[in-house]
This record gives sequence, structure tokens and C-alpha cells, in this order.
Amino acid sequence: MTFIIQRSAVSADPTLGSIDHAVRAAGECLSGAGVDPNDVDVLINVGVYCDSNIVEPSNAALIQKELGMHLDYQAGSSRAGFSLDLRNGACGVLNALQAAGALLQNGTVERVLIVGSDAHPGGAENAPSDFRYAAVGAALLVTKGIDADTGFDRVHIPAPLPRVVGTHPGVAGYLDLKAMGNDGQRSITVDVADDYAELVAGAACAAVRSYLADRPETRRVLVTNNPVPGFAAGLAGEFGFARAHQAATGDLDAGSSGLIIGYHQLLETGELRPGDELLLVAAGSGPIAGCVGYTVPGGGAG
Repeated sequence: MTFIIQRSAVSADPTLGSIDHAVRAAGECLSGAGVDPNDVDVLINVGVYCDSNIVEPSNAALIQKELGMHLDYQAGSSRAGFSLDLRNGACGVLNALQAAGALLQNGTVERVLIVGSDAHPGGAENAPSDFRYAAVGAALLVTKGIDADTGFDRVHIPAPLPRVVGTHPGVAGYLDLKAMGNDGQRSITVDVADDYAELVAGAACAAVRSYLADRPETRRVLVTNNPVPGFAAGLAGEFGFARAHQAATGDLDAGSSGLIIGYHQLLETGELRPGDELLLVAAGSGPIAGCVGYTVPGGGAG
């Protein structure tokens, strides 16, 4: 059994916070698919930079509440609904696809909604000019596949590249407890390594190279997040992909939603056809990268 994308959506209003972005993208995704929130079995939130640095309660639970998804427990219901946060930076969406695929395959669920969004914890008015992440969100609704030859392949996430303990992971985002003072809910520190572009490109090349070792076809369409400018073009040149699309959110990194945004933007070009083979690649801090193959099903891209 494989699984497919039923619908995708993007929220791009720069004035919104992370929760509102996730809710808006998820709402548009479900509306476009003609699916009621109560017909979603599991919601997985992969967002990293959150409103007011909220970690408790789960951001996924807050998004679920705003969507009106399974607000009441109904005794005897087979669709109780569930939500969780799953954070792994830019690669979080790939981990969410792993979880969704397992749940769909074992018959536990029929639909999984994956959402990613990021925004400065202090809101747009308090974000410093050098905050590297765009205030954006995206959603991906996945469901059971139509046939065995289309849909998602197995997610491929090799171990992070070996590095000396204490070496910069590429991007380090954290709350500086000594410096935050009374602004803990409005502060975040993001340090970027000088050689981040080389680090993230190296991780992505390693992931794609090991994936292609077993699946050498390079006529696939390459779709990536946007950790650095020219990321997709560099991979396409290295491996000979005929077409490539990188998520576009101006000069800023789309963060946790980058890969979904890249797919959605490609879909909006109208260039995807049934049978088209995509290679979805995400890379970020760690440095870590992963990819997954996707063949557009007979019903077309959602």
C-alpha cells in the first residue's frame, strides 16, 4: 500500500503568527479537498519557531482546537482524532510522512493532516531585521493511495554527516536564558555558521546520492525547501536533474514548511501530470537532509 497527497495549501500573510498560519493553511487545505476537520484522524505539527515560544500545551493541540477538529470525545466513536508536535526542523515534514505512512498502512487512520509554520516568537513587530525565517505556513493532507505504482516511496533520511563534538550544526536556534531578561516570550537567538551553505549542500548531496544509488532515474522533477539561495539548482547540476523547483519565500528561509511550499508552488504552475515522478528533498540544521520519491497518481496532483 502507498499513500498520496490529497491536497496542499500555503499561508503567506507576513503579519500572522505561527498558530494562525498553521490554522489558515490547514483550513484552506481541508476546504479545497472537501474534507471536514472531523474526518481527519491525525494532525501532525512540524513547526519550530512558535508564538511566544509556547511549548506547553502542544502547539498541535492549539491548532486542532482552532480547526474545530474532534473537540469532544464521543464514547464508542472510531474516529477519536489525535494531534502531536513532531520537530525536526526542515526535515520534520519527512518524519511526519514516515509516521503518516505507517498509520495509513496499518489501517489505523484514513487521513493525516501535516502542518508546518514558523514566525518570530515576538510577532512581526518585534522580529529583528536579521531573523532568517519567513512568517509562513503550509499544510499537506495525505490519504491512502489509488494503486501500488503511484504515491510516496519510502522516506530516505540517512544519518547526519559525521562531525566533531561541539561543531556548529549549521543553524542553532535557542532561547538565551542569560540575555532574555523579561522578554522570554518575545525572544529567540539564531546563530548561523559561516559555512552553512556548504554544510547543508553537503548533507543534501549525501542524501540524494545514496537515494539514487538504488533508484538511478534522474528524469524526476527535483523539489526542495530553501535553506540557502540556489540550493535546488546546485543539486540539479550535481546530479543531472532535468527540472528543479525550490520553495520561494523571498530572501527568507521557509523553515519547517519549506518542502510543502515547494511542492504547492510547483503544483500551482499547472505543470504536474499523472505519472510525473518527483524527488522531494529537505535539508537544514544538523546538518541533516532527507528525501522521498513521489509519483503523481492517476487522479492528478492535489
